[in-house]
Amino acid sequence: MLINKSAGSRTLALLTGTVLALSACATSNGSAGGAVKDPSARASTSNKTITWAHEQEFSAYNPNTADGNSIANTSALNGVLSGFWQFAPDGSLLPNEDFGTQKKISDSPLTVKYTINEKATWSDGDPIDCDDFLLAWLANSGLTGDKGFDTAQKAGYQDQNKPVCTAGGREITVTYRKPYGDWEGLYGPGLVMPAHIVEKQAGMTKTFVDLASTPSSPELAKAIAFYNDGWDLNPGQLKKELMPSSGPYTIEAWAAGQSLTLVANPRWWGEPPLTAKIVIRYIGGPQQAQALQNGEIQAMDPQPQVDIVKQLKAMGNSIRYSTHDQYTFEHLDFNFAGQFKDKALREAFTKCVPRQQIVDNLVKPQNPKAKVFQSRFIYPFQPAYSDFENSVGGEKYLTADIPGAKQLLAGRKPAVRIGWRKDPAQLNKRRADTIALLQASCGQAGFTVLDSGTPTFFDTEYPSGNFDVAMFAWSGSPLLGDNGDIYVTGGGQNHIKYSNPEVDKLLGQAISELDKGKRNEVIKKVDTILWTDLVTIPLYAFPALFASSKDVSGLEYNATQAELTWNVARWARA
Repeated sequence: MLINKSAGSRTLALLTGTVLALSACATSNGSAGGAVKDPSARASTSNKTITWAHEQEFSAYNPNTADGNSIANTSALNGVLSGFWQFAPDGSLLPNEDFGTQKKISDSPLTVKYTINEKATWSDGDPIDCDDFLLAWLANSGLTGDKGFDTAQKAGYQDQNKPVCTAGGREITVTYRKPYGDWEGLYGPGLVMPAHIVEKQAGMTKTFVDLASTPSSPELAKAIAFYNDGWDLNPGQLKKELMPSSGPYTIEAWAAGQSLTLVANPRWWGEPPLTAKIVIRYIGGPQQAQALQNGEIQAMDPQPQVDIVKQLKAMGNSIRYSTHDQYTFEHLDFNFAGQFKDKALREAFTKCVPRQQIVDNLVKPQNPKAKVFQSRFIYPFQPAYSDFENSVGGEKYLTADIPGAKQLLAGRKPAVRIGWRKDPAQLNKRRADTIALLQASCGQAGFTVLDSGTPTFFDTEYPSGNFDVAMFAWSGSPLLGDNGDIYVTGGGQNHIKYSNPEVDKLLGQAISELDKGKRNEVIKKVDTILWTDLVTIPLYAFPALFASSKDVSGLEYNATQAELTWNVARWARA
């Protein structure tokens, strides 16, 4: 699913026929990854600590709800909550047989057999089994309705019949009512949550094995309430007894605004992690380079900013530094529940946005090949992009058209609140500069552009609709099914309240299409409609940068929403 790169949510769908290998486009000072070639040769966990800098703070143990589904949470939980697969650095799906296996056994109907590892156990000693799987299915299937389980992503799960398994069983068979092209991308990291914790906290007399066939059962009401909110956390708050691990690490400590500490899980049944303690330090992007040079952190992969690149280059051979492509794009989203339900107003604002200038000033200094991004699904580094770039409608809004915007405004002087995650202690200068460019350009047309950024934007203002235009980035993967809830009516990540029945229909068709070429044709129609409706304004695809100290190995940049912690158990320090 798409994840909000700015502290918000998750998912992106990329429709290529083949998975791309995203190598570093420029590398200095040795290998960026430094991957351990034979991790099996290291049999025990060291007593070392590795510290990784991150800009967004952890907030919830459940990453599957609309609010909990953020990069801040998923990056922290990669080593804590396992699944049947993980994203590899190039966006392909890497099987996780420590957790279990999945195998397609029929195409008609699509049928998949899941087998949970017989050794799989929550860190509190409870076995991982059918009950946990059925909670995952029920919570994400949409069967409990609008007031039921909160989920950021129903695609794929809502197409499944109730999984077949028995109490305590570890073999599960799933059949689909209609095909789902990205079936291998379901039940991944963080999706399977501890059913026994939910049942105990809700005071349930039955298990999810018993109740999965009756999603309207009154007994599920307290379970739904706990699942939706019981794992949300205040800064620095941990509920360790309610947060067991199914991965190589557990969460040990949280200093609000400072750091989150992971330690090796003593009940982990797989190969021991190579490092005993991982600390995630919450540091603003501009401060991370100095922290790396000072030895306060050993790794960083912040949002790209020109000043950070300059700092890293100045360090020369004292660190490893590399640049990459990534599945993330910056965009502006209109709030259809406010004044921008008026399409003429949306068009006027779109015409005054200086997209080319934003790219030239803020992105090209890091990536000279950067382009204005015209799609919402296919990235510039993907072969299919050339077919989208000049044919879906965004090319009409490449540069600012102030006279056209003025004509549409017809004398109106609207005030436009730009909502974004603005933390004065960790200011994202690139976004602050974007606001300044919007104010200068759209101000000429008659708009008053207000900087309405707040540190709480993705916790409060964004989900409540308290903005006119939202500015952030979606971080995703090559899975199409992950993208559905952003644009479909009532989607878990559709906070802008957009609705178009034709988009709903086409996205459903694309998700069910197994032929990648045909799927691209359908999604091209969706992209075109989204430009016609002026739903969002894509700005640019992110360049990426990664840097680490030379005494660490095993860290490998990941172009997807999994971020650097995708293989955290293989991190090692000399």
